[in-house]
Amino acid sequence: MDLTKTYEWEFDLEEYTMTTDVSEDYLARMKTGKTADEEEIIKDIAIERTDIRPETLRMCNQLMGDKIIQKLCEGYIVSTQTATYVPSITGVFMGSTGNVDSTKNLCIVNISNSQALRKALKNVKPKFSGLVRTMGGARIALVRDVRTKKTDGTITPGGMIDVTGSNIRCLNADGSDVGVIRFLNADTRAEVATVDAAELGMNDPSHLMFNAPALDEGAYILQIETYFSNATTLLKQPRLIDYPVTLYVGERPSTGGGEEEEERPGGL
Repeated sequence: MDLTKTYEWEFDLEEYTMTTDVSEDYLARMKTGKTADEEEIIKDIAIERTDIRPETLRMCNQLMGDKIIQKLCEGYIVSTQTATYVPSITGVFMGSTGNVDSTKNLCIVNISNSQALRKALKNVKPKFSGLVRTMGGARIALVRDVRTKKTDGTITPGGMIDVTGSNIRCLNADGSDVGVIRFLNADTRAEVATVDAAELGMNDPSHLMFNAPALDEGAYILQIETYFSNATTLLKQPRLIDYPVTLYVGERPSTGGGEEEEERPGGL
């Protein structure tokens, strides 16, 4: 890593809804890139270091990962270039006998930034995008097709759809279930179909599950219309929440790493 270079993390501003008496406070919502998996990192290194074969990097990474896991299971604290791993046991023990409650006393690992990573982060500066989100923190974060387990935007007509996010509980103006969950044509934004209340299996502030309508092959936008604000407050006007990733019935077209790839989980 070039420690002489300055990096930027772009962010939007999002309303901070935990304070009811202050109306001008916001939180930063990071605009992250797509997830860099092991293969992408190996590919980048192989391009920069032509003297190292990708198979060698892959094998070394696997050996390192296996050894780190082994050492942690043996109770070691493990320190690497990027993180420090500290074994820990959760929960409270009643009495001095040390009896373990398997539902409360769990073996976990706490992970913190390494010294090298903390030093590198000093070269990263926040950069405001200029966008202020006035949605009360409401957003659809991820749509998953339950049958195929895919989160790339492809969905199955009539299949179960798992939606997670923030403040997405779908309510009518009187607080009753359910508001409107609709699918729009991605090009014209014309309403194509809505989800019947009988098809809604879960309707929580951070989690919806429902059976998708019998959509034809094509591209769609998922939109939630709701009056939900928080557990005790309803909105005076309905809020429209769009999923920023286009959904597809049928084959998902290749974007070549364009905008929709970047808007996947971990992005907006």
